[in-house]
Amino acid sequence: MQVKQLILAVAATLAAGSVLAAPVTPAQIGAARNAGTLQETWISGASAPTFNIFRGFELGCDANSVSLFSNASSDTSVRPGSLGNYAAYACTRGGVVSVVYHTVFDGSLNAYAPHVNGTQLQRLRRLENASCAVATSSFPGHVNYKSCTLVNPAATPDGAIAKPAGGFSDIEASLFGLDVSSAGTEVEANVGQTFGVAVTVPLYRALQVAQGIYASVAAANAADAAFSPANAPNISSAQYSSIIAQGSGYQTDWSPLVGATGSGKAVYLERRVASSGTQASSNANFLKNPCSNGAFANLQPAGVADSTTSFVVTEHSGSGNVKTALTTRGTSNQFAIGVLSMENNWRSDSAENAGYRYLKLDGVHPEAGTLDVNGNGTADGLEFARETAINGNYAFHMEMRSFVANTADNFGRDLIPAITEALGNPANCADVPRGLTLNPLGGSSCSSGSSSELAVVAKGTRFGNNCAPQQLFF
Repeated sequence: MQVKQLILAVAATLAAGSVLAAPVTPAQIGAARNAGTLQETWISGASAPTFNIFRGFELGCDANSVSLFSNASSDTSVRPGSLGNYAAYACTRGGVVSVVYHTVFDGSLNAYAPHVNGTQLQRLRRLENASCAVATSSFPGHVNYKSCTLVNPAATPDGAIAKPAGGFSDIEASLFGLDVSSAGTEVEANVGQTFGVAVTVPLYRALQVAQGIYASVAAANAADAAFSPANAPNISSAQYSSIIAQGSGYQTDWSPLVGATGSGKAVYLERRVASSGTQASSNANFLKNPCSNGAFANLQPAGVADSTTSFVVTEHSGSGNVKTALTTRGTSNQFAIGVLSMENNWRSDSAENAGYRYLKLDGVHPEAGTLDVNGNGTADGLEFARETAINGNYAFHMEMRSFVANTADNFGRDLIPAITEALGNPANCADVPRGLTLNPLGGSSCSSGSSSELAVVAKGTRFGNNCAPQQLFF
């Protein structure tokens, strides 16, 4: 059953009402709660696919009914993925008010942790009581509410959902050392997530000059104002592994990569916390950790404790924090590097989060592409960020999971699989969000490879094991 049909069916069992033509307000949420018709759940986990998960939620909503809530104080036009680590989405479904709290603090591990080790997470306070303010600017087509207050519902119940229903993870629970079989149901989302190595703009330009792409930074600024993937500088997997591994000689300054320009310039590594699926994906892809066993079979990632005056490691709780850090470092002409999912697009991010650019990895750019998806006469690789991953040319591409806890509420128990269905087997192939691919084992009827302008199905798969090499079979 497609996502919209499923969610509307759930809504119909709870209440009936006329479809609202305006974004949901906190007062309407409170009224629905008092009437006993409110659909409400809570999901947690990966921050990398936040926008894609939101789009899956939004597919079941009545037109023009969506509101976004966060504890961020920003007044700029921001979308899920740039709202911070605590957000909520509200809309009507067949006229019935629905609310989903979304916590991405500390990342993918927290899709599972509350249900296997009792980790207590925060979320926004019940929205009618969260003292939110309307933001001056909103994500186009939506109303944004800012400065909503938080609550730890397990410690201080506020009358709403006390524990997440489950959530989404960039990688399987076993890569965190967890067995979740007795806590709920983990399934392959049949979605691949493409990741990229991101750097500050000053480092990007310095690499272009060092690699002979342009003669000077001034020449690069003049000729490459759009930061074309074709002109992007390269980093090899070995080079990046040497930066992020504990005890590496590449951590003294940037001279191994950019020569004299990098001499004496501190190396800033903007990584994620250990509970992050982005970090676990980086560990598995570059350090073979925990994929290989035995002495020197894998490497340990450098952390905050490894910081020196010349090598500064920061562990961030969300992708938005990494983007803000890279932007801030770049403003100070510092050279910083990290990993982000390709769901993140600097072209559409708010100013405080837009100061990063993606490198080629082993000679291949994650945004490169030749397909004219929009039929506008131009290649859209940079917009969709998946063509090279689809064709098996870009290797930093992991397979996601979704998880539904045994303790999930009814709405969450239905909504999480519905979002998963929308991601892995969409009704409209053009709706697959940026940075995502579809697993060929998922049964999607969408096009594969590069034979169609709407190609979204990968040519290969890791067969549910993100430590395994990808196998191409068509």
